[in-house]
Amino acid sequence: SVLTPTAPEARGSQVSIRMKDANKAESLSVFLRNHGIVCDVRHDVIRAAPAPLYNSFVDVWHFYDALRQFTS
Repeated sequence: SVLTPTAPEARGSQVSIRMKDANKAESLSVFLRNHGIVCDVRHDVIRAAPAPLYNSFVDVWHFYDALRQFTS
């Protein structure tokens, strides 16, 4: 589930995704790292922080595509 608030004024620059358990979060973290994506994992939450100065639309799409691959 996505923990990041949907209201723009209530969220920061990161996307936080809660996994069903810590093992699944760690597996996703390893999967993303193997696809060249660096994220933070804290127990059962994966945090990604795309920054416009460093990340392009293609980078964000790559992250989305990797998440889709992991969940399918």
